[in-house]
Amino acid sequence: MSESYTFRLAEPNDAPAFEAWIADNPQIDPKDLEAGMKRNNPTVLTFAVCDPSGKVILFAPVYAVMNLAYIAMNPEARASEKMQALATLLDGAAAFAVQFGVREINTLTRSDYGVAKWALAHGFEVDARELFRCDLNKLMEVPEQAV
Repeated sequence: MSESYTFRLAEPNDAPAFEAWIADNPQIDPKDLEAGMKRNNPTVLTFAVCDPSGKVILFAPVYAVMNLAYIAMNPEARASEKMQALATLLDGAAAFAVQFGVREINTLTRSDYGVAKWALAHGFEVDARELFRCDLNKLMEVPEQAV
């Protein structure tokens, strides 16, 4: 039976290798490097994956993000009420997030929607990269024939 790779938190003695790898990797966006620093995202933890001999093969910093799944508004509300509600949502969600060390709020929308126009005017930025989403619920599903 072959030994398996291990998953662990990075340790202080991993720092030199980690720093060298990111310094030599032009595919890591400088914004991501900044986001992966504890001073910018207090919830940052760095995972390490090691081969069976204990040699580190990869590092992956992770941090908590608040994701607004969607924003549902009363269709009978006036535009001014909706604008005030959005401002209050951002203030409240930001205050909640900061209490838990979360420094980023995301939401998915389309650029031609009113919410996107509001978001751009209130500190949100469009990220031109592609979103790759792993739905853990799907990974945990049991095939029907196994039931």
